[in-house]
Amino acid sequence: MTNIMSMRDLGRAIETKFAKDQELEFKVEAQTQILIAEWAAERIGLDPDSSRQFVLELSEWGLKPGNRDLKARLMLDFSANSVEISENALEKLIELKSQQARRKIMNS
Repeated sequence: MTNIMSMRDLGRAIETKFAKDQELEFKVEAQTQILIAEWAAERIGLDPDSSRQFVLELSEWGLKPGNRDLKARLMLDFSANSVEISENALEKLIELKSQQARRKIMNS
């Protein structure tokens, strides 16, 4: 009986850890998208109201299933607004913002 209980407890613990890890990754991804959208809005030169709308739109867009390629979306937005940035530079920025987001979430 003890082994069965221990296995159940272990199973619950693994499920709980998995759920917490998934929640953490979701929060980090959402925060990363916000940080990137704020940066992009500034690069594009949006006014404060347009910037807030852009951040909201990009954040919501990135969290919808099937809209996972944030880099491609940003490259389109930059091109449409005559902002020059290489894909490599954007990839590095996304990684940097992801690290910042993770630190922010872990410290809150």
